[in-house]
Amino acid sequence: MALVGQVGHTHKIRLLSIMKLLNFINQESTASSHQIIFMAVVSGFANSLLLAHINHAADQVANGDLLAQYFMMYLIVFVLFLYTQWFAYEHAIVAIEEALCNLRIRLADKIRKVELSFIENTGHSSLYTRLTQDNALMSQAIPQLTAAGQVAILIIFSLLYLAIISPISFLISVLALISGVVLFLSQSRFVKKSLHQVTNKESEYFDSLSHLINGFKEIKINESKSNDIFSQIKKTSQETKTIKISVGHEEMKLWGFGKNALYAILPFLVFIIPLFHHEQAADVYKISATMLFISGPITLLVNSIPLLNRINVILDELYGLEEEIDNAIHKTNSGYLPLSNLQTIKLQEVYFSYPQKKNSTSFFVGPFSEHLRIGEILFIIGGNGSGKSTFLKILTGLYYPQNGDIYVNSELISDDNYQSYRELFSIIFTDFHLFDRFYGIKNLDEKQVNYWLERMQMQHKIQYRNNRFSNTDLSTGQRKRLAFIAAILENKPVLILDEFAADQDPGFRKYFYEVILQELKDMGKTVIAVTHDDHYFHVADRVLKMDTGKLIELREFDLKLNS
Repeated sequence: MALVGQVGHTHKIRLLSIMKLLNFINQESTASSHQIIFMAVVSGFANSLLLAHINHAADQVANGDLLAQYFMMYLIVFVLFLYTQWFAYEHAIVAIEEALCNLRIRLADKIRKVELSFIENTGHSSLYTRLTQDNALMSQAIPQLTAAGQVAILIIFSLLYLAIISPISFLISVLALISGVVLFLSQSRFVKKSLHQVTNKESEYFDSLSHLINGFKEIKINESKSNDIFSQIKKTSQETKTIKISVGHEEMKLWGFGKNALYAILPFLVFIIPLFHHEQAADVYKISATMLFISGPITLLVNSIPLLNRINVILDELYGLEEEIDNAIHKTNSGYLPLSNLQTIKLQEVYFSYPQKKNSTSFFVGPFSEHLRIGEILFIIGGNGSGKSTFLKILTGLYYPQNGDIYVNSELISDDNYQSYRELFSIIFTDFHLFDRFYGIKNLDEKQVNYWLERMQMQHKIQYRNNRFSNTDLSTGQRKRLAFIAAILENKPVLILDEFAADQDPGFRKYFYEVILQELKDMGKTVIAVTHDDHYFHVADRVLKMDTGKLIELREFDLKLNS
């Protein structure tokens, strides 16, 4: 009874796995899995009918008869088999590609709606791994899985045909197949769990690999650091290898059993059973032909099971990620924020703290009560880790205040107008990203692009072509200049610069502070810049100092002391 219960439970798991793939097609594609299944059933039935027809026709030929109707019937069934097989393949491929495309688009749409904290906490490597892992496998596997569905039907009908020929042979064959199913299902949980572990290990590998590539300069001059990172990569790779080998061993056992089970029982059906059931001797060639006929389909069916495991792991990861994304989306409306007379941005008792991590203290900033006047140049100074970047993320709406309010003029910023508030800002953070083209800028004036290329002293290095810069393989400082041009062309009222001048040469740095910033002010732009360049504090209208999460405004006497 315990064995029956276990078989029933694991069979239910496998059935749910198959249903998960079918539900994926039904949910994500306009195609219907029912139509594909129906054609696969007809194809499998037609294939098994060919076997029965050939066996029956062979009897007639042995008796000296060769009837034209047998040949014509074979052609009809063969054409039916070819058409339904092609139909199932073709529609399955279209369905799965459409489903994958729709899921990718939906996930991308949802990712752009999550909050920055979700991206920071999840990590880029984990997101990339889960979004891109083996998606091509699903496309490549669908023909094989469709064929597996067809041959499963073929095996069922062939076994029914065998039951008509020889009930005892049918009973023995079914018992052998059930033994194989029990063996596979007993290992199903282990394989699926191991495949999830592989996904996690591969994410760790990509993390370590990103450190190797992105931190190459630091690694190159620090052999100890290089050895540690390589050890981590080696350790993760070996752990992944061990898990994959273990899974491969289990799958190989199952594959070998499925491939050889029928060959193992065939001698009993051909040589032993006829000794006790003489009436079966006359049909022994039909029995052996049937068993040999379905041995190939059984091998294909067994080979498809690891693919089904991997596909279901992929679907688990994708839908699990989507659920996490849904939980991370902060519901906001696209309410309009009146900006015709933009004068001030006010932070009133705004406070923010990061979630406390294990064995560490929570870092918090605030409360902030600041008035930012439109059209001013504001510098923010402070040591590393003092909270400057966190303040900018709160100010620009990338982090939500846990307490306090933000006002634009006298308008309270809430979920109803938060996105409209974010639209006030163009940003260049220290970890800025340089996009490959001018996204989000409509009717871009090429003269304006060339004007700013000249103003940023980049006209001899870069040309503007086809809505993008001709070359972005530049130094960090030069890439920042291109990001600055893109930010200016967005034409937002407030420009946020986080250590922008830190990677510029001294001559350009002086030019930037004394010429470019003044031009921005003349244009009516508000510039809020994090900087350590105390020689240029006189350019700013105000200077704020961040110290352990608190902002204080420096007066002229304090500025002299800091300089």
